[in-house]
Amino acid sequence: MKINLKIFKKSIRKIKITKQIDKKGFIIFQIDGLSKEALDKAFKHNLMPFLKKMTLKKGYLLTDYLTGVPSDTPFFQAGLLYGDNKNIPGFRWIEKDTGNEIIFKNPESAGHVEAMLSKNHKGLLKGGSSYVNLFSGGASRSTFTLSTFSARYLFKKKIRNFDIFIIFMFHVFTLFKTIFYVMFEFFFELYEKILDVIKKRVVRPEGIFPFARVMSNVIFKEIETFGAIMDISRGVPSIYMDFTGYDELSHHRGPYSISALRALKAIDRKIKYIFKELDKSSRKYDFFILSDHGHTPSVPFVHLNNNEKLEAVVSKFITKNININNNTKKEYTVYEFDTGYNAVFKRLFLYIDDLLKKSSCDKIYNKLFNKFKYDIETKNNINNKNVIDWKNKNVIYIMNSGPMSNIYFSDKKTKMNTEEIEVFYPGLIKRLSDIEHIGFIMGINKKNDIVISYKGSEGFEPFFKHNIAADEKLLDSYLKNISNDTLKNIIEYLKVFDKKKIIINSIKDFCRFNNSGDLIIFGAYNKGYIVNFENQLGAHGGAGGEQNIPFAVYPETLNFDFASVNNACQIYDFIYNNYVV
Repeated sequence: MKINLKIFKKSIRKIKITKQIDKKGFIIFQIDGLSKEALDKAFKHNLMPFLKKMTLKKGYLLTDYLTGVPSDTPFFQAGLLYGDNKNIPGFRWIEKDTGNEIIFKNPESAGHVEAMLSKNHKGLLKGGSSYVNLFSGGASRSTFTLSTFSARYLFKKKIRNFDIFIIFMFHVFTLFKTIFYVMFEFFFELYEKILDVIKKRVVRPEGIFPFARVMSNVIFKEIETFGAIMDISRGVPSIYMDFTGYDELSHHRGPYSISALRALKAIDRKIKYIFKELDKSSRKYDFFILSDHGHTPSVPFVHLNNNEKLEAVVSKFITKNININNNTKKEYTVYEFDTGYNAVFKRLFLYIDDLLKKSSCDKIYNKLFNKFKYDIETKNNINNKNVIDWKNKNVIYIMNSGPMSNIYFSDKKTKMNTEEIEVFYPGLIKRLSDIEHIGFIMGINKKNDIVISYKGSEGFEPFFKHNIAADEKLLDSYLKNISNDTLKNIIEYLKVFDKKKIIINSIKDFCRFNNSGDLIIFGAYNKGYIVNFENQLGAHGGAGGEQNIPFAVYPETLNFDFASVNNACQIYDFIYNNYVV
């Protein structure tokens, strides 16, 4: 991709370089959702020839590392960009003290979380650029970064959101090439859909997926590559790009589907374009190519459970009218957040409406739409359900993140212990544990111990007493006696990577997050497949299989071992101390 930067010399003059040009910068190229195992298979089938060549001949090392639990992008990027991911328990959750619903398809949620992170931590990208990330990391330019589309960031002058997009639109050759790719990708998706129907292949329900595919696999990819090359030419100190096409297609058709693997070929070409620009820059860069998590092939829970979601299962198990100490009765509502594409589309319109009212567009909005009465009922009607008032209703709220689900009970504004849950919902935990497709359930008891329940267990039992995970003999003894196949499979899988103790401690830490569920459910894992509580064929967010083992490619001259990483905060510490300070 040859870009004539002279055309845009005036346009990019305002990009300020705040650090001395002789200081080495860094570039992070994130391939969202690509596991080390999937990368090895891509190399074997020559799907990523340039990246393979880099690791063999160009002075770069390739290794796997551990992403921990939850194996999700918000958890990873919070750790990498701010060095703190302690209270990020998945892709969506509830803040019990406020009732705030955090959903990482909603810019306001991302903006809220980033504002909290930036209060106590310095962003990794100060003076740099962020492309298609969840958080900006303090970047001066933030293009298609979710958090900066929230009202709190969108109209701040110090953050440039649209300049690179505008310049891109005026680069005629690149624009027309992108339009061609958009049309090709859209019709290729329709072609694949026809094949899915003919061959009776199982895929995630379509909804607006063809548009999501075009955005992630073409438009975002082209714009962030274009922007990164411009930034390199200007010597911008830090650049972070997230290529999301493989992740989207893996959720939809599976991590080893033709669609997902084909996306890797295009991503490999972008790595090549960016790598070739490094020698032309006045600033020297260290180039990192890494993933945030992997994908474990998955089977949706609804497919295995007579088309019933967790919501229906929990509703069956609870007693609708529960006696409280004063003999009054409460009626409980069970609500499971809909993660489908159609739900996202509806919420997007609600967000745009709220954004217009919160932002400086408020006066324009009122003038244009004041004559129309706003239907409150319609606004609150998402997925044919009324939005739950967490503060005033008696609610059981299920928030899924792939093969892991956080379940919250509104009976307390703080985390409920397992004994309290049993009092309010007698028999619920035992019934859930005995479901074949649920691997295990975790919580915290009144003694503040992490406890686990699974099929065949007699209620909750301690999950690795205090120091057992640090003792190899005790750990092996525990594994021989444990009756839960899912937990055993997870740990046996990680034995290959010598990370079994780390994953156990990661799960324990995750259970203690303030924002993690009162109960945490993990899908069953066996023979390389995991049960997914979302309707997806590729899963991440929990524990088990490839989702926990991403990869990293980095210069062999660095005094840093990615293989020892078990939390993205360690990467933050290294990069911040060596490139930012």
